[in-house]
Amino acid sequence: MHKITYLAVFEPVSDGYSIYFPDLPGCTSFGDTFEMAVKQAEEALGSHLYHLEKDGEEIPAPSMKPEIDPETEPGCLFCPITTYPDLVRNELDNRRIKT
Repeated sequence: MHKITYLAVFEPVSDGYSIYFPDLPGCTSFGDTFEMAVKQAEEALGSHLYHLEKDGEEIPAPSMKPEIDPETEPGCLFCPITTYPDLVRNELDNRRIKT
């Protein structure tokens, strides 16, 4: 099964973690705890790639050393996030059919 992994940046904020993917502009999320933030990052990544594909846009390859936003807060955490595009596509397409 095809999988893809991107680096996510988790910035601690007063009420949890703000998340962004340097290789995927516009792919952001948030979680109250680190565990929830990881779960939200996984969902955001899968959904973002799904919509890029649906819109016929190119999916950028993950970079080995993505450019980190210079405004990233000190104390941020870096974490690889993996998604399985085929599973996400099946799940989201099935939701669309049911509604």
